Amino acid sequence: MGKFDYKALSYAIALFVALDFSVLAANYWIDDDLTQYAVSINLAGRQRMLSQRITKTLLELQQENSEEQRRIIDHELREAVLLFDSTLSGFANGGMVQGSNGEMVELHRIAYPSAAELVSEAMRIWQPVRANILPYIDSEALLPQDAIRLANRQMLTNNLRLLDLMNRLTSSEEAQSIKRTHYLRGLQTGMFVFALLTFFVIVRRLHILARNAFRLGRHFAELATRDALTGLCNRMELNHALEREFDATRRKNGGMAVLLMDLDGFKQVNDTRGHEAGDEVLRVVAARISSVMRTDDIVARLGGDEFVMICPGMSDESSARIMSERLIAAINQPIEIGNEHVHVGVSVGIAFYYEDAHSAEELVRQADQAMYAAKLAGRNRFLFFSGECPFLPEDLETVCKK
Repeated sequence: MGKFDYKALSYAIALFVALDFSVLAANYWIDDDLTQYAVSINLAGRQRMLSQRITKTLLELQQENSEEQRRIIDHELREAVLLFDSTLSGFANGGMVQGSNGEMVELHRIAYPSAAELVSEAMRIWQPVRANILPYIDSEALLPQDAIRLANRQMLTNNLRLLDLMNRLTSSEEAQSIKRTHYLRGLQTGMFVFALLTFFVIVRRLHILARNAFRLGRHFAELATRDALTGLCNRMELNHALEREFDATRRKNGGMAVLLMDLDGFKQVNDTRGHEAGDEVLRVVAARISSVMRTDDIVARLGGDEFVMICPGMSDESSARIMSERLIAAINQPIEIGNEHVHVGVSVGIAFYYEDAHSAEELVRQADQAMYAAKLAGRNRFLFFSGECPFLPEDLETVCKK
């Protein structure tokens, strides 16, 4: 299992969070931009209406009207002039202006050249009208006729030009709004795709982390069930396997054999050549037993130089005899230790499952007795357990009874 790069995962998560907030910020940015353009487009359209209203009221104020009617028109003119002037100033410099609903809204300065030129031209045309009206705008008296005549002359001359400039400003803002929206949407999409790719990187690294954790868990689980020296099942796992196979054999009314092996001559190797040589012998023997076992067989190291093989489905002596002969032949092969060879043998005791068996441990005890008898019978051989004692040659029958 390779070392997991937690730092890379941390960076990927941090980048994903940053991109997520960036996409969110882009949404607010787009929303603010669209709002600003919507306000600008709306107010540019209102400027056309105000220009018309100013022209109309200037004309009406030069006509014969009652005092009351004149004051109403005068008030309407002042409002239109103030609103037009503050909005045009907002286009040029930015700031708070009165919106279409009467509430104050923020208007950003129009800075891109094509629209800024339109605003500048509109302010130049508007300046004479402004100069004639604004000085009297806060006066309670009616606007002077001279100021009205001069302003009216300017509006009649330039009103169509102002209307054209405001129309072009509206169109320019709409085009700029579309262009800006496309740019911001592209930027937002790019950040989203990048964030998505980062998310996949995070998912991939989490998958690797989970896979490594699973492998590590399985590794530790194997350590808990495996003999550290030989890699075979340990005693704890052997007990589980014995109970499992014993119960399965009883349910199916099938067969099962237990072979218990004890090495012959191992103590001499261990004493004369040291524990390292003894450990190497045990590893080699374990590998040779594993090479002989069938697919469903289970091999465990019971402890020391004792091994146990569980053979599910094996119920006849012929099969057990063949298995035992193969085990003895394999283990009897020379074992290379350093530049020398050592030899060990093996005594095998065999016990079969029978209907009256009380437990799996009982089969192990019987196999152990048979193995002990095999050692007494001369070692490096196998014997079967039957009845109260293993089958033994007649001259060893008294030994069995002991």
